[in-house]
Amino acid sequence: MAKEHAAVLKAMALCAALSGAELDAIAAIVEAQDVAAGKELFREGDPGDGLFLVVAGEIDVTKRGPHGDRSLARLGAGGVLGEMSLITADKRSATGRAIVDTRVLRLPAKHFRKLLGGGSTAALKIAGAIAEVLARRLATMNTMVLELADRLDPAGKQLPALKDTELAELHRAMQVWSF
Repeated sequence: MAKEHAAVLKAMALCAALSGAELDAIAAIVEAQDVAAGKELFREGDPGDGLFLVVAGEIDVTKRGPHGDRSLARLGAGGVLGEMSLITADKRSATGRAIVDTRVLRLPAKHFRKLLGGGSTAALKIAGAIAEVLARRLATMNTMVLELADRLDPAGKQLPALKDTELAELHRAMQVWSF
């Protein structure tokens, strides 16, 4: 099974920098999981206990809001979810639900942290790749905050204090956006 996992991991952007031996080390701790269409992979508020790599299928990531659930992202093959759980022990900030029958590889946080604590080069490279994922998401959120500000005030006039406060709060919230 580890050989199959290594082959799948090799095709994932998150693992692109890993050598063959490093891929094998990660493949030894990942777990395959199948999620039927319409079923949850994880729920907002659940413990963040691992990262998920989408092997096949599609996951809809939603967040509860005052007017119901809102879709944040749809992630297909190669998608990464739950990356912050490898770094922090925070609860899931969103729900991931399979749109179609989906297969994922789960990288358990406790096993990853053990590798990281032992100075594993594979774990360090994955942590670096996670930083890249988070940096891209933050850049996207910054752009979205600016677009929202322009829609609220297209002329570039000073926004009332309440709107400035709301935009600042949105920006802070987006800086911790993870699944």
